[in-house]
Amino acid sequence: MTGILRTGLERLLIVAAHGDDETLGAGGTIAKLTEAGVEVGLCVLTNDDSARSIAGMDVTDRTACIQAAASILGIKRVRINGYGDSRLDVVGQLELNRVVEREVRDFEPDMLFTTSMAELSVDHQLVSRAARIAGRPTRSSVREIRCFEVRSATDCAEASGVVPTFRPNCWEILDEPHLERKIEALRAYGKEVERWPNPRSERGVRALAEYRGSQIGADLAEAFELVRLVL
Repeated sequence: MTGILRTGLERLLIVAAHGDDETLGAGGTIAKLTEAGVEVGLCVLTNDDSARSIAGMDVTDRTACIQAAASILGIKRVRINGYGDSRLDVVGQLELNRVVEREVRDFEPDMLFTTSMAELSVDHQLVSRAARIAGRPTRSSVREIRCFEVRSATDCAEASGVVPTFRPNCWEILDEPHLERKIEALRAYGKEVERWPNPRSERGVRALAEYRGSQIGADLAEAFELVRLVL
């Protein structure tokens, strides 16, 4: 199915493990929704890039980058937690559930976007599970849940034989200005933007949008796994 702006949609909550997940996975759609007047909130579970220390690189705080990217996309409510990158398995599922449940309770979103379970990243898997638990139909206002793809993470999962793989069943058609805002927001993350042919490069982001668009006969699109939809 292709995405539409349904009557009554007022609030979207995005739940991500790391700053840049939201931009890579759904930046164009976020720009489209905020432009249409939807109030968007962002909950990020980690605030650093400490996984880089394994490769001998300097660790930096991503807080300012997250806030800058959110501003570009039109996100006005940003909640950044202080857990470490690639350490959410140490935090534990129960605590992550409670963090996301609190956000859902306070913000009362109609719609929820999060990472996919089809990921090599354990952080992404844990956050996806926490978001689904927080958005369960008998305990929340959430009527729709979508999972987005994070290039390099979902790609690595498929290349490494992780099952299930990312299988989109929902596409959001984008206009060129939406894609441009996505790329501008990605630039706010500085060193997280790679060079082509890395999928996290600006050209890689555009190539994916064109590919996802071609799947549905459109110029540009973002793809999602639609987990639940209540009409």
